[in-house]
Amino acid sequence: MTRRDGILNFLKTYDGPEVRIMEVCGTHTAQIVKSGIPSLLSPKIHLISGPGCPVCVTVTDYIDRLVALAMDPSNTVYAFGDLLRVRGSRYSLSEAKSLGARVRMVYAPSDILSFAEKNPDTFHIFAAVGFETTVPVYVDLVLTSLKTMPGIVTWLCRENEKAASDKKVTGFLAPGHVCAAAGYRDYEKIAEQFQLPFIVAGFSADLLLAAIYGLVREQGRGIVRNFYPQAVTRDGNPAARRLWHGPGNGPWPSARLCGL
Repeated sequence: MTRRDGILNFLKTYDGPEVRIMEVCGTHTAQIVKSGIPSLLSPKIHLISGPGCPVCVTVTDYIDRLVALAMDPSNTVYAFGDLLRVRGSRYSLSEAKSLGARVRMVYAPSDILSFAEKNPDTFHIFAAVGFETTVPVYVDLVLTSLKTMPGIVTWLCRENEKAASDKKVTGFLAPGHVCAAAGYRDYEKIAEQFQLPFIVAGFSADLLLAAIYGLVREQGRGIVRNFYPQAVTRDGNPAARRLWHGPGNGPWPSARLCGL
């Protein structure tokens, strides 16, 4: 029997205490569904989808504020294409644009520099949404209000302590992309505080199955394991971390730029 066969057999026949594993990465969720992983698991192993992508968890008030700014003719709001479709309490940015709001889609934050140089009397507002993985592409231009995964996971763990015993999450699949940039050091404190296992997982079906197997085996332990060593280290990408903590040094044009 190969190691993969052994993992599949263990996960299919597991008959221990109920296990509830939360993945906090939208790409993990998509791959789990695409690969049919739930059908390979014992009825006692439950997968729960967490925060997902940062665009999906953008709060309504943030979109409403962007729409209000874009409706002001002295402003232009820039965003990536996926954010344009997220609705606020009344409109998405795309819908606001059809009503006359000044909204532009860009493929990179630096794209707004050429627009800003040509229109120095306009406020150019970039709607920066993301987790740690997107901070490096923003920071040379403008550092804005972004989300950090450890903060969100800590909140989830606190809420988890209030849940009924048959609803509690018992382990987490840590996000591979975020950990590639940020490392997994911050999760060690969370794991110890809440006595929950975290396993950093890659994105293929086999890597996810191995991580789920690891979480089942580590139930009840406040520990972090890295099952994605080909991309992730404990301290992450040092160049990215330096950008998070240092001032931006991008090419500022003679225009008014701000972040929201």
